[in-house]
Amino acid sequence: MSTDYHYERLPTSDEKRRIPRQEPTSDIRELHRRLEQDPRFNPPTPSAWKRIALVIFMLALFWLGLKMRLNAIEQTTDPKVVHAQRYSKEYKFRPAASPVITEKLKDGRTRVRGAAPTFR
Repeated sequence: MSTDYHYERLPTSDEKRRIPRQEPTSDIRELHRRLEQDPRFNPPTPSAWKRIALVIFMLALFWLGLKMRLNAIEQTTDPKVVHAQRYSKEYKFRPAASPVITEKLKDGRTRVRGAAPTFR
């Protein structure tokens, strides 16, 4: 078994760090210089084809959202409600606890049985 790879311990103190810790400062030029040196804050610019693909993707999402919204507006017709009498004329008064029953008919209309529903 060959030992081509050597174990390297992680630094445990600031003296052994490869990147020295810089002294705090309030000088704006020095802070900008430090920021430009740090590769974490200076990522490379994406390639042109990635930027173009992102713009095309955003336009496609906008078009899809607009198309879905227009289809939703076209389909919003007021549902027709059919009121059916639940009790015959000989029973003029219904019990106080009688429910309001709504049925969805096959043709899209809604049948309401009982008292008129109240909206709060």
